[in-house]
Amino acid sequence: MQPMKFRPIFMERIWGGNALRERFGFDIPLDKKVGELWTISDNRTAVSIVDGGEFDGEKLNVVAEKFSDEIYGKGIKYQRFPLLIKIIDAQDKLSVQVHPDDEYAFKHENGDSGKTEMWYIIDAKPGAKLVCGLKEGTTKEEFKKLLQEERLEECLKEVEVQAGDVVYILSGMVHAIGEGILICEIQQNSDLTYRIYDYNRVDEFGRKRELHVEKALEVIDFDLKTDKIVPQFENIEGGQISHVVKSPYFDVSIIKVEKEVELNTGGKFNTLTAVEGSCEIRYDNLNINLKAGETVLIPAAIQKYLLVGNCKILKAYV
Repeated sequence: MQPMKFRPIFMERIWGGNALRERFGFDIPLDKKVGELWTISDNRTAVSIVDGGEFDGEKLNVVAEKFSDEIYGKGIKYQRFPLLIKIIDAQDKLSVQVHPDDEYAFKHENGDSGKTEMWYIIDAKPGAKLVCGLKEGTTKEEFKKLLQEERLEECLKEVEVQAGDVVYILSGMVHAIGEGILICEIQQNSDLTYRIYDYNRVDEFGRKRELHVEKALEVIDFDLKTDKIVPQFENIEGGQISHVVKSPYFDVSIIKVEKEVELNTGGKFNTLTAVEGSCEIRYDNLNINLKAGETVLIPAAIQKYLLVGNCKILKAYV
């Protein structure tokens, strides 16, 4: 069983920029406002296709169903691959939004899962900010009033961020990505977003984007807010590691590879997303290259593998 890389999936967005082309070298036409790169997905919207190796050209869901024991671990089953990983280029600010939890999504969104996510800040312009919840004491009634009066910014909790920061966003938390930020987003396999406020923007045809205020008000937890996490690294052989998120949905560690780092899957699949530099993944006398902007899926059956190079990796698993 080999590690798998995937063909990039690009999503045009009204707020997108050109960082995916300029920073990572992707072949994207100059006139395209691409806001999202989906590096691994088994979502209803888009399914990743394996790029190279023994499963070249096959869809992730097909391979995962056929070889679930090898990929997930013996006896572990998922209806769909449980993570969705994106790189988000926010040239302009994103809408103010909220995601439902599993229970609400299952009931109201055709059995879908909810969406809890984490953000790793790859780059940010000076003074860039994220919305991470609501200001202390904001009530539902006040929130609705400010929304109707188009003054919602007055109740939003903002956090200034810089490259290397991490933010954990639970379902039910009002949030937004500000302009001038490049983010790697690791999340539950869901693309459910309830837009609350979009600054009255219009697309090239003069149309406003759809809002989902009614559903949003049903799922917002008015007490939820968060601050950024500044990773604390510890030395390991060949590099450094910081365990930044440990949750019921996924665990994420940042690994700085300075020479060679040996890792173990622990009987679970691992995803490795390179956010800086490049490395070679070695296993069983074989190897696969990983460069910034790419994700590799390491099946549980591989167990030990070696990262050789100079790079920064986000390792995720359930």
